[in-house]
Amino acid sequence: MPTIAKIRFANVVYENRQKRYNDETFTFDGHNGAILLENGGGKTVFVQTLLQAVIPHLSLTGRKIKDTLVLAQSPAHIAVEWILNEQPRVYGLTVVTLFLKNDELASYKYTYRYSPGDQHSITHLPFTLNDAVGRKRAATVEEMHDYYLRMNERSISAKFFYDISEYTKYLETNFKLLNKEWISLATINSGEGDVAKFFEACKTTNDLVNKL
Repeated sequence: MPTIAKIRFANVVYENRQKRYNDETFTFDGHNGAILLENGGGKTVFVQTLLQAVIPHLSLTGRKIKDTLVLAQSPAHIAVEWILNEQPRVYGLTVVTLFLKNDELASYKYTYRYSPGDQHSITHLPFTLNDAVGRKRAATVEEMHDYYLRMNERSISAKFFYDISEYTKYLETNFKLLNKEWISLATINSGEGDVAKFFEACKTTNDLVNKL
């Protein structure tokens, strides 16, 4: 089963532009981890944003991602680096760029498989670029679209997707990221009391194992 090596959020803006991840990377390297934030600090936003890299456009707590993030003026970029194999170490990269098109949610989906030290790893994704005076700015939808297409044409390890179902099917087949497992994770995280809701049908140990 794949484990998370790194998570990267760029230009993830929420709460009426009051909060944002300009370009942040969270490193787990396959270990268990915890995200600790105060009440109202954005835990649900973090989880919902993370889930976009596996199931794009997924809602959480009944809230659509287009209502969670501010996408009106510029896109949000989300990437997860997965450890697909330990010996030798092999990474799988799942990337989603979210944006609005005619006021409707749209996205570009991209995957890449690589070994340590690859020059196109999660760290080198061009989510942020320098402007004319050297200041950092978020990459545009067009710039990321061009990058994904270019990588898709140059490397057999890179894949670019427009369609969500094709993307999630590819993840299941090639990265072993099972759609139903991540929907279950979304269910558990959809509310403060929904952990109990998820397990309420588990009356025996076998029920619990089967549901997990």
